[in-house]
Amino acid sequence: MKKYRKNLILALVCFLIVIVLNFFLPRLLPGNPIAYLTGFSEEDMTPAQVAYYRQALHLDKPVFVQFGYYLRSLADGTLGYSFKKEATVSALIGQRLGYTLQITLPAVLLSTVIGLLWGLRCGYKKGSSFEKISTTFQIIVNTMPTFLIALVLLILFCFRQRWFPYTGLNSTGAVPGTAGYFWDRIHHLILPVLTLTVAAAPSRYLLMRNTVRQVTEEKYVLYAKERGLSDSKIQFGYILKNIAQPFITMVGMSVSTCIGGSLVVEKLFSIGGMGSLLSDAVYTLDYPLMQGILFVTTAIMTISIVVTDLICILIDPKVRFGGDPA
Repeated sequence: MKKYRKNLILALVCFLIVIVLNFFLPRLLPGNPIAYLTGFSEEDMTPAQVAYYRQALHLDKPVFVQFGYYLRSLADGTLGYSFKKEATVSALIGQRLGYTLQITLPAVLLSTVIGLLWGLRCGYKKGSSFEKISTTFQIIVNTMPTFLIALVLLILFCFRQRWFPYTGLNSTGAVPGTAGYFWDRIHHLILPVLTLTVAAAPSRYLLMRNTVRQVTEEKYVLYAKERGLSDSKIQFGYILKNIAQPFITMVGMSVSTCIGGSLVVEKLFSIGGMGSLLSDAVYTLDYPLMQGILFVTTAIMTISIVVTDLICILIDPKVRFGGDPA
């Protein structure tokens, strides 16, 4: 239990650090903080505009009062205001986050299932031809950047075979609310989700395979074999129960990595999710929007770590009944 408390405290501390840095960095950078907090150049603003933004951003008040207003914007869910797009940051992110999650969540689930089952099988059958070929293949794929995997899939399945569309989330003529619109969305999502799945699966496979290889010589595994139990019973009834925790922890930690990978995939497949929103914010120097995106991604990462720790506690009887895992 101590390990999970430590992980939870560490995640919360990192989250608080991001909140503090989000507030203080624009104010500590050289130059007028109004330029960083609005994204407008000082030369493009009149004195009246400077005075307006100074009051709107509470820069005429003490720094701790400013920090209180900033915390209130986080608490009420607005996450600040984008003067470039003339909308609250939460509204802008809310319009795009759903598209990103449509790519990320299926990819996390698929890569987890593939990595778990494939790694468990190969780790148990260590030394076999199937295990050697699988491990070599996964190591090669693991070295490939996400954008390269996306380009290979685009060339093979979009430009050569023309099986899948290469841009957007729906066809032009699709009518929202119909079954055709739903299946058209699935058709458009297949390649982006496949890209992230292929990019994320090798790390899960390698962790599971290496962990299983280490425990196949444990006494409880050898005893189960002597009893004549089937391979599937040994793998899922004995081995998986004892090695699930590090795998679940790794999956939770990699959620933010998948979100980062989805930002690249969205640009390549022309999907208007968080990736395009972040690109717009960078190109237009929309600092409030960049800060909001950083806050949301950090919050997602923190939540995923907390959830995975809770799952590990639930599946570990030693922790549930008051002990600590070995």
